[in-house]
Amino acid sequence: MSCAECGGPLPPGRRRGRPRRYCSRACQARAYRRRRDHGPAAQRRRLTGSLVASGTGDPRDRLVRLAVEMADAAGLDAVSMRTLAERAGIPAHALYRCVRNRADLLAGMAENVINGRMPHRKAPADPRARLERLARDEWTMYRHHPWLLAILATGQPPTGPAVLSMVDRTVEALTHAGYDPSDAFAAYLALGGYIQGMALLIERETADTTYRAWWSTTLNRLENTGRTQHRPWLAAARRIDPAHTDANLDTWFDFGLQRLLDGLLNPQRGPFPVPQTTKTVPAP
Repeated sequence: MSCAECGGPLPPGRRRGRPRRYCSRACQARAYRRRRDHGPAAQRRRLTGSLVASGTGDPRDRLVRLAVEMADAAGLDAVSMRTLAERAGIPAHALYRCVRNRADLLAGMAENVINGRMPHRKAPADPRARLERLARDEWTMYRHHPWLLAILATGQPPTGPAVLSMVDRTVEALTHAGYDPSDAFAAYLALGGYIQGMALLIERETADTTYRAWWSTTLNRLENTGRTQHRPWLAAARRIDPAHTDANLDTWFDFGLQRLLDGLLNPQRGPFPVPQTTKTVPAP
């Protein structure tokens, strides 16, 4: 049985009395207002073609996939519970039966992308090759879904199975390289921080006319104010074509990644003691 107003599933029925016709009081009130305003023969608002009421598979999974598509097209700010319900063709209360809140939706979106993007192929035996592959896989994931960074790079990231597995793989590679679990997690934070920090530079429209105008105006202003003097790196930046900045990101990412791995996996590194904070006693 389905709701006579929205077409969504009905809650468990009661043993006595008349069978339920509506999934909620909101739908019941909507049906009453429709009959009151338009007469008893007015067309009911069944959403039999909606994302939740039709199709195959879990309705939550279909909603999460739709939210991912919306974020890919217009960014994370374009995804709200209201707009998702409108795109899915369902009332808001039906959406909340599948997704508890926006935090739950964002966590589901992260799980969906990580499960689809992080390969499950056999990992290389060499720790460096394994870490390099994992880093590049995560970088590629941010390249295809820049909005994902805002979900994962927080002090309270989601902790679903896919997110935890992504951390597991890196920590295991570092443990295999000789780190104890505590240091392996610290090394993971260093590597993950680098990847996510570089991902902040990813911008879908880096080659558009707005960015090119900003790039040219900024460099001209720095030159006119003398700020390029004694800064050879700004002269090098002048030679960067803004139309190719997006491609340069991969080169810059690889440059930093190789040097970070050199440091993390240096055979001469040995244990690094954590410096102890000491209090300075003032002289009498």
